[in-house]
Amino acid sequence: MAYARSGGGRIHYHIEGEGPPVVMVHGFSDSIEDWREAGYVDALKADFKLVMLDCLGHGKSDKPRAPEAYTMSRRVADVVAALDELGIESAAYWGYSMGARIGFGVAERAPERIRAMILAGIDRFGTHPSRFQSRIRFLSRGMSLYLEGFESRFGRMLPTSKRERFLENDSLALIAASMGLRDGYGGYDGLIPQMTMPCLVYDGDRDGFHSGARELAEMLPNAEFASLAGQDHGGTFTRSDLALPHVRRFLASLT
Repeated sequence: MAYARSGGGRIHYHIEGEGPPVVMVHGFSDSIEDWREAGYVDALKADFKLVMLDCLGHGKSDKPRAPEAYTMSRRVADVVAALDELGIESAAYWGYSMGARIGFGVAERAPERIRAMILAGIDRFGTHPSRFQSRIRFLSRGMSLYLEGFESRFGRMLPTSKRERFLENDSLALIAASMGLRDGYGGYDGLIPQMTMPCLVYDGDRDGFHSGARELAEMLPNAEFASLAGQDHGGTFTRSDLALPHVRRFLASLT
């Protein structure tokens, strides 16, 4: 396993393929394996160097339990540390949900490292603090009960492999990560005009972020928007068959 050192901790990363580099950052409670399981890796590794990160508190990266470990500046430093470790000066950035939120941080604090952005499952505001409070409350009951609530909310069972990874999470680390995201909440209206790199924004039309995601794409100086029919927040990620045509075309346009 490969690790980059960042802020005194370790960030796990994995590389697949060869070609123009694409940094891929997952959503909350997910990991590198979710990109693979959803089919993105096999579909793209022949044409791109996929640099996938386990965010701090997730997967095989370190899992501190202090909220101050999860500031946006720390999260940006984690991405930059992986790029430095690999000798990559700049790359396309692809973030889903929490990963897209971190993408805004990278665009603000290290724009020279990003040549293009793909933002999925997010709008110009990000998750409201009240939703983090609800998440923290459920996480405090432990991962098993949190999983039950998660599946009840979306009305479907997760695949067995996904359930196993979900339950391997450290609930106290995820609580700390949620607190860090909550405390760093803020809209991005001041940043958006400065994000002049090519951008693709996409979201499922049944996700609560959908209208705001479309609005985000309209506000960005150099962006396009794609809508995934019939998909909620989870489907925006898991339905790679719907997302990949837009992503592949966008990445091809950069070369």
